[in-house]
Amino acid sequence: MSFPSALVSVLHCLYIVEIFHLDLHKYRQYFQGKALNGCTSNNGSKTEHGVGAAFCVLTNDIWAYQWSAKLNDNNTVFQAELTALHEAVIYASHLPNHNTSNIHVDNRASIMASSNSKSTNATARKIFKILLSNPRIKVSWVKAHAGNIGNERADQLAKDATQHGQPYSHTKLPKPYIKGLLRKRMLEEWQTSWKNGNTGRKIYNIMPSVSLRPTNWIREDVIFFSQHGPFPAYLKRFHLSDSDYCSCGGIGTALHYATECVYTVSWHMRKPAPNFEQEWLKRVANNLFSRQKIRGIIKFMSENRDLFRPP
Repeated sequence: MSFPSALVSVLHCLYIVEIFHLDLHKYRQYFQGKALNGCTSNNGSKTEHGVGAAFCVLTNDIWAYQWSAKLNDNNTVFQAELTALHEAVIYASHLPNHNTSNIHVDNRASIMASSNSKSTNATARKIFKILLSNPRIKVSWVKAHAGNIGNERADQLAKDATQHGQPYSHTKLPKPYIKGLLRKRMLEEWQTSWKNGNTGRKIYNIMPSVSLRPTNWIREDVIFFSQHGPFPAYLKRFHLSDSDYCSCGGIGTALHYATECVYTVSWHMRKPAPNFEQEWLKRVANNLFSRQKIRGIIKFMSENRDLFRPP
């Protein structure tokens, strides 16, 4: 049994297809697994027909047998490939033992997976066991859609199965899809918790939406925008200082040091109007040059704490 390198066949209409062809002496049998939920036409449109798998048997120019099924719409192309191949080898394994079966597959990726006894895919391992216990069944690669009548028949059966096939529940949902669902649920719960929480409101006003994408904030950024740092107003709030005044005479808030304090004039920015303070914080948070000024202020305050003690 030979297993060429993994490739995916692509039709001229950009449908990804998997063809399985089985010769049993006088029998000619064709197997098809097809996914149309990823179908893309020349104009870039997308058709949501679902996922189907099928195979058919042609003997003496008569269609003797055919099988088709509709997979879950969230199943992948690769799962459709292996489902069709699995049903094909099961069918072949039930034929009389004196018949030699030669299954021709146009998708090399499914062949490679089915030839690996340690494959992470459960269906591929099942195929491997059937082939191992039935040496009369041979698998090899064949070119898809080369004008073969069985090929075209199997292709049409798979297309029809995407809309009218019997549901096939033996193929599990793909791990990436399940991970996507869990990720979506996690983000939704995180967003609800963040929105309805009682802490971190200053950061929430700047970043109301949760995200797994890093913000590239460093320690000084967090200190300034959370206003939890060496600011007299913060220290007074938690009874760590007797006064909320800066040594320059102003109220020692984060905004004061960024716009007014005489000791931090080298990093000053224009002070916003009281009703635009929140918008100003958002703009500063999203501007790297402004954040660099903020970092300079926090570092200077941390290195010169005595300078900012209230009189």
